Amino acid sequence: MNVVDGGDNNNDNSGSVDSNNNKRDDRITDARDEYDRYYDDLKVYVTSVYASDITSRLNGYFTLDGERIRFRGIAFGRIGGHNIHVKISKRAEAMLKRMGYDPEHVLVAVQMKMIEGDVTIEEHDTKE
Repeated sequence: MNVVDGGDNNNDNSGSVDSNNNKRDDRITDARDEYDRYYDDLKVYVTSVYASDITSRLNGYFTLDGERIRFRGIAFGRIGGHNIHVKISKRAEAMLKRMGYDPEHVLVAVQMKMIEGDVTIEEHDTKE
């Protein structure tokens, strides 16, 4: 017997956990398919890094379908593992939408590439 919410054990909740997990897995798969379609064409460049002990602020751009889109971000290296948050302007978001992309999926792909190290760093502006 599966206990889902710790409530009344007389209710038959079997299958509800599997049902919820399958829905979540489908959403994750759909999202991954969405940004996998352009992941290989996406190129990420970091132009400057301002590092501290725990975080780094960074600036750069990515290219997609011949367009160059600037971003700003922050990278965390010690709190919960590697994590990067990237932001783009409203104008850049609108451009991505006109190109037929979901800006959120594009940013997730940019962040994944950065975490995986699939990025070109232009070292001339790197500071500590």
